[in-house]
Amino acid sequence: MISATLKNTHGITMTFAGHASLYLDPKTLTPPGIDGGDAIDTSSHSNSAVRTKYPRTLKEITDAAFTAAYDPDAWDAIYAAIGANVAITITFPGTDFGNTVVYGYLKSFIPNEYVDGADATAECVVVITNDSSGTETIPAHTTAP
Repeated sequence: MISATLKNTHGITMTFAGHASLYLDPKTLTPPGIDGGDAIDTSSHSNSAVRTKYPRTLKEITDAAFTAAYDPDAWDAIYAAIGANVAITITFPGTDFGNTVVYGYLKSFIPNEYVDGADATAECVVVITNDSSGTETIPAHTTAP
């Protein structure tokens, strides 16, 4: 039973293990999703009325994307995080929600136009690998106490 719903997304954070100096402050965030993939067509010449299908066994964890505020002086930390496969923790705000840990890497960091009087922002994509040093590792969600 779901006891609460996330009504205010203010305060979501994303941290990258081993990259303590990397600080990307999400302004918007599309978290990873789950995709069961296209159906397997099981139709054959013995079908007489309808096509038949079967679901795939493996699921795909979709990429995450976010717009982040950042400090331009963090360029070296951002560069080091690109392509580094690590545990990524998405922490949800408030006391009713926990965090989700996935394995993946920062695929891209594309700065947006600098605007006078506004934060420096960038469009970022995280590819979910589900791979921890060669071991298949599914995302883990921990519910807040």
